[in-house]
Amino acid sequence: MGLGREQEVEIHKPPRFIPGERVRARLHVTNDGTYAGKNIGESLVRKGDEGYVRDIGTFLQQFYIYAVEWVDRGTVVGMRARELMSLDNAAASGAVETTRAPQRRNSQMKIMIRRTSAGWWAYVPKNDLEEPIIKVENEELWGGAITLGNGWRLALPDMPRGTRLPITVEARRIFDED
Repeated sequence: MGLGREQEVEIHKPPRFIPGERVRARLHVTNDGTYAGKNIGESLVRKGDEGYVRDIGTFLQQFYIYAVEWVDRGTVVGMRARELMSLDNAAASGAVETTRAPQRRNSQMKIMIRRTSAGWWAYVPKNDLEEPIIKVENEELWGGAITLGNGWRLALPDMPRGTRLPITVEARRIFDED
């Protein structure tokens, strides 16, 4: 007797989504009792909500569980691939597996830029990462490429240099081609 569709071992294939990828909920998800701080049956995610994959884990050594940060709701909810569709990559949103190497993909993410006495900083909630901004491509504008202390390069939308901080913006990670 073979494994049924629900019993298929997902982890033998590469994950369908990568951290930083922008996704949309395909289904309405309620608390089944596993989400602390919410009542059973309370809405966690609505169909059509958009978020970012923050991390990937496994469940029962069979399934990938994607920790998705729903920025508008301020929550992180574990989701299965069938409950999500990619907004960054059309091939990954259906049943087709993507074969492109994840480290070569540019990915969208929200970041918060702030200024401290130590200089400019960027906070990336999806990775719980805070790094100094060590290089700005255009001194007159916030925009173009910035480089963080860990080596990440991010493309920002153009904003006047006098933009009030802190500010949260949509950024795209840039991967250098070797």
